[in-house]
Amino acid sequence: MPYQFEIPDKEADKSEVWRIKHKKVCEITDVGAIGGRWTWSFTQTGLGCIMILKCACGEKIDLTDYENW
Repeated sequence: MPYQFEIPDKEADKSEVWRIKHKKVCEITDVGAIGGRWTWSFTQTGLGCIMILKCACGEKIDLTDYENW
């Protein structure tokens, strides 16, 4: 059974702002022909879904909307 996760507009906007800022200071400049710089991690819990966006350099941002749990 395939799973599908949706990123709400608020978190999508927050992720885009973070990615733009992070690209300016990140040491990773080349990720190859197929990409792979960004990893989205979704962890389903009994309270909600934890959303983490991670760069290949190791920096990450927690985009989870804990206020609505």
